[in-house]
Amino acid sequence: MTGPLKDGWSDVDLPAGDRSTGLEATGVHAGACNGDDAGADSARPDAPPAAEPAPAPRSVAARLALRRRSDWLLAAVDVTSTVVVLLAVQDMLHRAMTLSRAWYAVLAVAVVLAGRSAGLYRRAALRPGTPLASQAALTGAATGALALLAVAVSPPGPGLAWAALVALGVGTAGLASRAALARARRALVPFGRGLERYAVLGDSPQMRRLAADLTRAAAAPFTLVGTVPEGLGAADCASAVARLRVDGLLVPAHLRPLEVAALARELAGFDVDVLMAPRPGDLDAQVTAATHLQGVPLLRLGGAAPRRRAIRGKARADRGRGVAILGTRGVPAAYGGFETFAEQLGTRLAAAGTPVTVYCRSHFATGATEYAGMRLVTLPTLRHKYLDTVVHTAVSAAHLVATGGPRVVLVCNAANAPVVPLLRLAGRRVVLNVDGLEWRRGKWGVLGRSWYRMGEWLAVRTASVLVTDAEEVRTYYRVRHDSDSVMVPYGAAQLPRGAGDLPGDLPVVTDGYALYVSRFERENNPELVARAHAAADCSLGLVMLGQAAYDRALEARVRAVAAPGAVLPGARYGADYTGLLTHAGVYVHATEVGGTHPALIEAMGAGNLCLVLDTPENREVAGDVAWYFHDEASLAGLLRRAGMLGGDALTAVRAATTASAAARYSWDAVAQRYDALLFGASSHQPLAPMVRS
Repeated sequence: MTGPLKDGWSDVDLPAGDRSTGLEATGVHAGACNGDDAGADSARPDAPPAAEPAPAPRSVAARLALRRRSDWLLAAVDVTSTVVVLLAVQDMLHRAMTLSRAWYAVLAVAVVLAGRSAGLYRRAALRPGTPLASQAALTGAATGALALLAVAVSPPGPGLAWAALVALGVGTAGLASRAALARARRALVPFGRGLERYAVLGDSPQMRRLAADLTRAAAAPFTLVGTVPEGLGAADCASAVARLRVDGLLVPAHLRPLEVAALARELAGFDVDVLMAPRPGDLDAQVTAATHLQGVPLLRLGGAAPRRRAIRGKARADRGRGVAILGTRGVPAAYGGFETFAEQLGTRLAAAGTPVTVYCRSHFATGATEYAGMRLVTLPTLRHKYLDTVVHTAVSAAHLVATGGPRVVLVCNAANAPVVPLLRLAGRRVVLNVDGLEWRRGKWGVLGRSWYRMGEWLAVRTASVLVTDAEEVRTYYRVRHDSDSVMVPYGAAQLPRGAGDLPGDLPVVTDGYALYVSRFERENNPELVARAHAAADCSLGLVMLGQAAYDRALEARVRAVAAPGAVLPGARYGADYTGLLTHAGVYVHATEVGGTHPALIEAMGAGNLCLVLDTPENREVAGDVAWYFHDEASLAGLLRRAGMLGGDALTAVRAATTASAAARYSWDAVAQRYDALLFGASSHQPLAPMVRS
């Protein structure tokens, strides 16, 4: 991987032919699909849209042609199922067949053609829940009619019962195969990676961010095969898309509704979907029908509220029995975000008089039984990438129930969702913070990704309260799982510049280095940061805090490509971390996956100029006070620019960053919000207003 935006997507102005890593050549160059032909009149906002020509009718051969990978897979499935049906019917009737074997081949081909014509091969046929009974019935009827012809020309023939059973079997097989494939598309990835193919309209930064987000997770059941330029009329744009033989076209949100409608109308003839990322408010209402009143056409809108609520049970005002925190490595924090979250939340709840129990893993624990007013319970686990978290949480849940622990439980991480129904059966109220979309991380294999997806499925069905820490993650759960969630962002301490001392063992000076803080994992792009800094050749040094827990080869590559003066001391916590954070010249955040990243908002709280990888989640967190990069070259440019920034300009940037963090990410406000979710809001503990990102 050469950067976070994979498959050749880059912010550098390159010739179209150079953007080819993982993208098939499209034969078209950059532009924008306007839905009508460009012209002076169509550019005026008050001008009526130009009339679109009717789509040219396609020939019968074009309509029946198998042009996508999914078409060929479905054809193979249909041919196989038809032969199986014919053999099964023959066996059911217990009679010798006088039908020529050539008729088997004819019937199998007929099933494919009939299904293609009836609609069993359209894109929607592979979507779960799509009604296909009428299409399957038409396919079965057409096959049955041909079977009757076979009976008529092959006396004495197998009989009418045989033809009827063939028609019934073919229709049923068509329904069953589509239903199975719709629910098992990911299982087909090893068979044909990229079974579904999509193209992207335009090469704007917005679309490159979307493409990077879609291709970030491993083993996606689709492929992005190229770009179609903006600037074409709807008909020309549809023709360019059709040449790519794709299933759908991703379009930017800035297109006007008339433009999208014209393009969708043209692409419908090619059975190509038009997809657009939702904008704010798009999920709150949907068109349910087109109707009219007194001859006036109207759109009937319906609320699009998720079927599952975020809070599914009244909070218990049982503060005296306290709360247990499961799913972290423990406190004091010495690893990552959930540990810091547990420490910051637990200390505040304990200071308010709430008994807090934190379950700690034996290989991270200090051995203490109490910390900052919190009770610590240390239990063993299996030290393995796949088992560490889930085994410890299961053991902790069993201990909590067996010892009559708190009746209110806060569980961190969707991977721990399997313990939630057990805790609910034991009478516990469970607040589950699902974190980000961990299954997108490249470090997880098929088993790990499947476990996280199973955890999501359980979380939305069993948790008493479902919590997300970013609106992007909340939107994902709303769309993917039809479930709402309570969005509570992560918190950040407000640290004045220069708080704490720089570590004496590191060769760094105040404002003289760029700071990177993250575990060394592919999705956190430490190698990209090291390369960009080496290429920038700027006045800023580089300090990279972190190490690879499971990928020593990556850590070795980072050290190999880093500039000679770069400092890589491993992970640092406590006073060393605070000193480095508050004396840094700039902070670099290159993480691709997740919701609200603790290190980023802590850097904002310390008033750092933040250079941030441009993803939807990161933009949600940092807003307009950060500088964004897309790849190694753009990060190198920002480092050079930041190295030359000083005086009033740097002071103004830092002040804006500090103010944004103070307004949006306060640990006190976060703790009060969780207090309300755990025990219910009360008059003597009012909720602080939360500002959503």
